[in-house]
Amino acid sequence: MATIKIIASGKKAHASAKKGTLAADIVLDAGFFIERPCAGKGSCGKCKVIAKGWLNKPNLKEQNAISKKEFSRGYRLACQARVMGDAEIVLPREAVVTDKIFSGDYPVGKLSGPFGIAIDLGTTTVAAFLCTLSDGIIHKGNAVLNRQAVFGAEVISRMGSALGSKSGELKKLARASIEDAASGLGLNEKQVKEIERALVVGNSAMHHLLLGLPVHSLARLPFQPAEKNAPAGRIKLLGREVELWIPPLIGGFVGSDTLGCLIYLGFATKDKPMAAVDLGTNGEVMVSNGSEIVVASTAAGPAFEGVNIECGMRAGKGAIISAWKNRRGGLEFEVIGGGNPGGIAGSGLLSLVNLLRKQDGIDESGRLKRGRVELSDRVYLSQADIREVQKAKAAIRAAFDILLERAGLKADDLSELVLTGSFGARINVDDALELGMVPRVRKDRIKVFANAAGMGAGMMLSKESFAFAAALAPTVRHIELYADKEFMNKFLSNMRL
Repeated sequence: MATIKIIASGKKAHASAKKGTLAADIVLDAGFFIERPCAGKGSCGKCKVIAKGWLNKPNLKEQNAISKKEFSRGYRLACQARVMGDAEIVLPREAVVTDKIFSGDYPVGKLSGPFGIAIDLGTTTVAAFLCTLSDGIIHKGNAVLNRQAVFGAEVISRMGSALGSKSGELKKLARASIEDAASGLGLNEKQVKEIERALVVGNSAMHHLLLGLPVHSLARLPFQPAEKNAPAGRIKLLGREVELWIPPLIGGFVGSDTLGCLIYLGFATKDKPMAAVDLGTNGEVMVSNGSEIVVASTAAGPAFEGVNIECGMRAGKGAIISAWKNRRGGLEFEVIGGGNPGGIAGSGLLSLVNLLRKQDGIDESGRLKRGRVELSDRVYLSQADIREVQKAKAAIRAAFDILLERAGLKADDLSELVLTGSFGARINVDDALELGMVPRVRKDRIKVFANAAGMGAGMMLSKESFAFAAALAPTVRHIELYADKEFMNKFLSNMRL
């Protein structure tokens, strides 16, 4: 057995492992978190660690993902590197930057309960919101990475793991992530005792993985949840058990997080045409004609969270979030935290593509005219990245087009169009309009909300609002895009830039 020292954020631990064990498995078994967006296939290059000691030689996947300079500093891919004897593994710092954090962030030290904790169990991040039940006010929010990311960045990878033998582990990780998020709210011992209930929203896959429900029906045609409703239960939160409420799912992959959006944005109470898109790792589109609500889910979000983008990353320190041309004709960027860019966030990706389109660097088909675009010594935009943007924006726009038709509406009929979600709230409205990602409506009709799902979850902590939401869910019409004959035609026509 080999002895492994693990160092993470100043913490040290020791573990034992058999010769040939993957570094990632050692780290996870020791209780540390490490992201694997590609679910350990070695294709994303995002699980880099510094590893020293007795390890196998880097394979071709590592050679493609790690530069010579990084190899010289000891970088390896945790999903590919295997320990062959005693070794040391140093993990990167966890960075969570998310618009799911409630912007008010009021002091909570003098607050008195009873309290409710609203949880937005997102695919990438998990957010907790502190609410006083007496008045329904949300006072503070906190977000953490979803620990299920060790099984992949998107729900398909995680459901694949659940179909194997990892269902119990995924349930445990979901609950651990909820605990992480709630722990960051800063409640004192007296306040913790005043928590009466928790409410969790999420897409259908997150709902099933949290509850340990079978995902077979979600993973195969016709892609429907095994169960839409969940009875009230109990959950251990901050050291004590509290009541757990979970609102109903709508259908397909459209879950209670979308229901939260509908509640918060007033879809059921406004008798006028409106639309919204909740963009995170997944994308949900909502349209109302004033009397009927139609919704659909698209697999568009991962590209905007950095998945499948060669130099992609979430909106953390070092990420490009916007781009423009200076007077000399060169590219300039807004980088979170300043300094040289370390990657491209979703909003920066859209900004770059739109800028290059307007500057004739990309033609209408999406072809880069001069090869990949070098942005710094280690960050670039590739032809493959452009294609990912095209597919993502085409899927979103095609969903909008289908739902507008089903609701008997045209884009000009919409009184408002809402962009929300961890990515939706960050994008530049002009980029979204000019690239055709959303319907062409007047700019003054577009509104942006950081986290409508989380705010709606907070509202549903009220018994009256929960009952209203439960009654609303079965009236919402879910459109299966894969079964719509026009979806592929609209998708292909919207690929053009």
